[in-house]
Amino acid sequence: MNNITQLSRGQGDWQRLLSIAAMFMVSMVIAFAMTGCGGGGGGGSSTPAVPVVAAPGAPTGLTATAGENEVTLQWSPPAVSATAGVPVSYEIYRSTTATTAATIVNSTNFVTSIPVVTGMLTSYTDTGLAGGSTTYYYVVTAKNAGGETPSTVASAKPTGSANPVTYGNNFSAALIFADDIGITNLALDPAKSWAAGTADVTAIDTNTGLRPLASEIPAISAVQATLPYTPLPSKIDPSYYEQKSVNTWQGEWAAASGVQDVTAKWGDNLTGTASLSAGSKIRIEMVLTKDVSATPMTAYTMKLLSGSGINELWGTNKVTYNPVTAFVFATNAHLTIHKLDAGGNEILPAVDDQALFDPAIPDGLNKLSAEIPVSGNFTYGYVWNPSTTGSIAGKYRITFILDPTSQFGLGHPANNTFIQTVTNGVQVSPNEVYIDVDLK
Repeated sequence: MNNITQLSRGQGDWQRLLSIAAMFMVSMVIAFAMTGCGGGGGGGSSTPAVPVVAAPGAPTGLTATAGENEVTLQWSPPAVSATAGVPVSYEIYRSTTATTAATIVNSTNFVTSIPVVTGMLTSYTDTGLAGGSTTYYYVVTAKNAGGETPSTVASAKPTGSANPVTYGNNFSAALIFADDIGITNLALDPAKSWAAGTADVTAIDTNTGLRPLASEIPAISAVQATLPYTPLPSKIDPSYYEQKSVNTWQGEWAAASGVQDVTAKWGDNLTGTASLSAGSKIRIEMVLTKDVSATPMTAYTMKLLSGSGINELWGTNKVTYNPVTAFVFATNAHLTIHKLDAGGNEILPAVDDQALFDPAIPDGLNKLSAEIPVSGNFTYGYVWNPSTTGSIAGKYRITFILDPTSQFGLGHPANNTFIQTVTNGVQVSPNEVYIDVDLK
């Protein structure tokens, strides 16, 4: 019995050993098949490893040179290295506190982002700075998907006024004043009109509200009789001339002639996938455009030179073209914002309800205005600060209306602008469109 028992135990151990060996062979075959190895003709389905991008090296030789209400930065690209990546952009940071590069590089001190372009100058001029006693400290970083590497700190103290002259945006597109009233709410001068490249600067109708403004004309006319006036090439791209600088140009505008049939479009941020927060400021834009392909007008070519959002910097290369559409400005624009109940119905009273040019509403947040943004186009703009209007998270309806008569436009002109289509949102009538948004 003992021999039989010993034999039985030996067979069991042997069987267990064979079972383990078999499992090992099966697992090896499976692993071999999954890797696609063994000369199978590339039939493997493994996912290739995602290459890791190395952060760039630091920009070198950063200098800051003071000028009148400006500082010019110059630097050299990062040294070529086998272990460093290639920069995609240079990020500019500015502080008025003397501290380390690591401390200066934060979102509060961010000035602009300059994309790296072959042959570009590695320099940037920071304008509109207070002169006198203020010293500015700068850091330039080299950035790519792998990270952001800062330069050393450079500083300069600009000369000039403590309250420097600031420049608005040049209108670069084509615009029709539907009521013969400028964005200043002043009547257009019937003796003046736009003329491409031949307009006498001193004869420009400043009632339009387009640059050049009356205060800018003396300086321009002293050295040049016509527009465009572009004495200052961009440091980012010398073939372009920057907005918000002494450079001045003016796209074609015209007084109205009869009914204006337009297309309405809400700003893309209201229809995109990005969520809107009740705790942040929300930019609301509405543009009205008209087909002018049969009656060509003149516009200037524009290019985004650097930055994004509120830090965008645009410029023109002075090349003109004939746009298919022109913007239309009507003085009877009216904006309302309502919170919606669970059934999608407007809750009264409105969160805000105001017409263009309302003198009771101060300039700034929650003010409907006619604007020329940095891209050189025309828009009705409104910056909604939900916290100041008592708004909380939920669904809201933003409505743009063309009143039968202008509530605050000069002379209260009757409406002659009619919406034929809306490219986003919902059209209620030729005088009303809306869009629903969800605040988180």
